[in-house]
Parts: sequence; structure tokens; C-alpha cells
Amino acid sequence: MMHLTGVLLLLLVCSMVTNADSVCNHCMCFQTTVNCTARNLQRHFNDSDWPSNMAVTDMMFDNNQVVHVTQYPALSVLRLSLSHNKIVRIDKAAFLNLQNLTELDLSHNLITSDNLFADVFQGMFSEIEYQPLTNLHTLRLGSNAIHTLKSDLFEHTANLRTLTLDSNPFHVIDQETIMALSSLTFLEVLDLSYTGLKDLPEYLLHTPKYLKVLNLTGNLMTKVPAALEHSHALEVLHFCENPVVVLDHSSFKSEMLYLRELHMSNMESLIFIASGAMSKLTSLQELYLSHNPRLSSIDPDAFTLRREGEESETWPPIIKLDLGHNNLGTIDRHLLGHWDILQYLILAGNPWICDCENQWMVSTLLPSVENIIQNQMNSLECVEPEEMRGRKLHELEVLNYHMRCLDSAGNHPEKDAKLLIGILVGVLLAVPITMAAILVFRNSRFGSRFFSRGPADYSRAFYSRADSGEN
Repeated sequence: MMHLTGVLLLLLVCSMVTNADSVCNHCMCFQTTVNCTARNLQRHFNDSDWPSNMAVTDMMFDNNQVVHVTQYPALSVLRLSLSHNKIVRIDKAAFLNLQNLTELDLSHNLITSDNLFADVFQGMFSEIEYQPLTNLHTLRLGSNAIHTLKSDLFEHTANLRTLTLDSNPFHVIDQETIMALSSLTFLEVLDLSYTGLKDLPEYLLHTPKYLKVLNLTGNLMTKVPAALEHSHALEVLHFCENPVVVLDHSSFKSEMLYLRELHMSNMESLIFIASGAMSKLTSLQELYLSHNPRLSSIDPDAFTLRREGEESETWPPIIKLDLGHNNLGTIDRHLLGHWDILQYLILAGNPWICDCENQWMVSTLLPSVENIIQNQMNSLECVEPEEMRGRKLHELEVLNYHMRCLDSAGNHPEKDAKLLIGILVGVLLAVPITMAAILVFRNSRFGSRFFSRGPADYSRAFYSRADSGEN
């Protein structure tokens, strides 16, 4: 009996070793992580192949050839990544046994709207209904072939906090997609970047009351969506790479009390930010407005808020400001209320005009922010006027140099000296040349006759002609 028990124990141990080796021979197993990245896998392992003596929390199957996702066995995994495969099919209840799953990455696959349905995310079965995947908080579906979401898609994932749908061909948010997104009451992060959207449905953001981060980068929006005014708790907005030409007072129609971070960079068409364009963003702390090659002007009152019945003006408490690599020639000192509270500032890559309008940058701004722009000093230089081209702004500050303004005719006074010298030289050259010409003329035959005849000669000639006429 003892001998039989020993044999059974040996078989059990061998079985455990074999199971562990089956996965870990193909993948890298370390502590609680199974990493099967880029192993040319075409299917999942069988249930018996998984290590039963290993508490797996992280599984990565990225960059393989997996086409079909079948149901996983009961594992303690928290994070599962199937990114960059060729998935076109996901079985019903494929993740049912992964009850601890918090993050699921299905991005960069070939999943279509027809292949993505609610039952894919079914949880454990009870006598009444399937239970949701309660712990699933992050779902990544970016870079697939999804153009719409089924209205009940998130029936079993009601606790999602982060949903990424970037780089899918939505083009419009249809009614079914609206219903699907509206069911995510606790959603905090939504990524709709590069989805071909021209606008957002008006009340799309009304239901997800806890939405904090919205990414709309790389779409076809010519204006800031009016739907933003229905958001309740939006803190971060990514709106880069959209074809907006002008931002004005209608861009942000209502006061967004919680918006503290705004990204509006790499906008090829943006040329002007008008008065009051961002005056309602009263809590804004970080503004990233860079690499907009045509942006040449920001109105001094772009951020200024003037409330009715109040004489005072207020500005958002911006502490991080990126204005680098635009087409800005000048910045008005009144653009922000308190430049001295900045903790981060980028100004490099702009064609600065070094005249009196920008004197405050040299005399006031640079000394006050010197500690946070040290690495940019050699990149801040004059482009205009021609006489100042190539001069470093910080060198002008060190030399206490005072830049001059345009004159009333729109000319740069720096050229006045050359003009005056030119006139003086011309006069000095003209006088002797004129005198010389007179002398030459006087000594000529005609000139000598002209200059030799006095008033009496002219009188005698007159009377002589008169006498001959009488005869």
C-alpha cells in the first residue's frame, strides 16, 4: 500500500512538472508572469498545459499569430494582453474563468463589430443570470476593424473604468454606440482618437458622470464639440491633430469647472486664437499648444474672463505652458495673469520679432523664468527685423538691450541711420558736381556769351530792334 501511494505521488509530481514545462518551454515564466510575446503561437495552450503550481498574475501573448480566442481555464491572472495578433473570433464566455481579471488588451487585431458581442465577456453562471466580470476595469480594443458597438456590448462589464477604441473606423457615433457607451456609468477614461469623427453626439457625455479623460486626437473635427459642455467631471482633454482653423469665444461655450489639462498640438490648420477663446476654462493648469506651424497670433484676452457686473479680470491658474514650435512672433504680457507662477514653459522654435513689443520678454519674462527654460536659451533668437536676426534673447537681456519699435510708416528705425548717411553723402557729392558743371558751362562758347552779357546789353538790343522796325 505504501509502495502504491509513493507511485501515485511520483506520478502527481511528474504531472505537475510536465504541465509547467508545457507552457514554460515555449514561453518565459518568471515569478507570477508568463511572457509568450513573439513566439509565433497560432493557438492557445490546452487547459492541462498551464502551470498548476504557479500563481499567474500577468500573461502576455503579444505579437503572435493567434486567430481564435478560446475559453481560458481557471487562473488567477490579473492582466491579459493579446495585442498585435490576427484575432477575428472570440468564443462566448472566453474569459469566464478569469474572475480576477482587471485588464484585457485586445488591440491591434482584426476584430469586427460583428465578432464583438456581449456574451464574449460573460462571467460565472448563477441560477438567475450570468454574473459580470466584476473586476474588469480596463478594456483595450484599439486598432481593430470596429465601426459600431452593439448596444448591449458592456452588459457584463459594467464596472469598466478605462475603454480605448482608438484607430477604429467609426466615422460617426451611431445610436447603438451611444447606448453602449451610455451604459458605462463608472467610465473614467475614453479614447476615441483616430476614429474619423467629425463631431460628437450632443448628449454622449451626459451619462458617464465620472469621465475624467477624453482623447479626441487625430479626428476630423473643425471645431471643439459642443457635447463637451454636458460632461460632468472632465479633467483632461486631448484634442491634437484636428483641422480647426480658429479658436474663438464659441469654442468652449460653457464654463468647464474641472478641466485642468488641455492638449491642442500638431494642428496644421490652426492660425489664430481669438479673444475669450479659453476664458471659460477657469481651472486650467496645463496647456500644451505646440507644433502648430501656422499659429501666428494669440489674442491678449484669449484667457481673460470678465464677469458681468464685475470690473476685475481673472485668468486660469496655468502652471505648465507649452508654446513651442509654432509661428508666433510676439506674446503679449497680458496673455496670462501671473507668469511668475509657471513651473514649466516652452517657447523654443518660434520666429521671434525683436522690437519694442517684445521688450518685456527680454526685460521681464526671461529673468523671472530663467530657472525653468535654461535648456532653451540658445534656441530663443530673433528672426526679425533683419538687423537683429540671429541675436539670442538671453544675450539681449544680459546686455540690458532695449529694442526699438516700428515708426509711423511701418519701417524699422534701425535703418534710419543708414538712410540719413546716404542722404548726407548724396548732398556732399551733389554740391561739387553741380559747381563743376556750372564752371564747364560758363567756359563754353555759348556759356561765355550768356554770362558776358549784362543788363545794358539786353537794353541796347531791345532798342536796336525797335529802331529798325520804324524804318
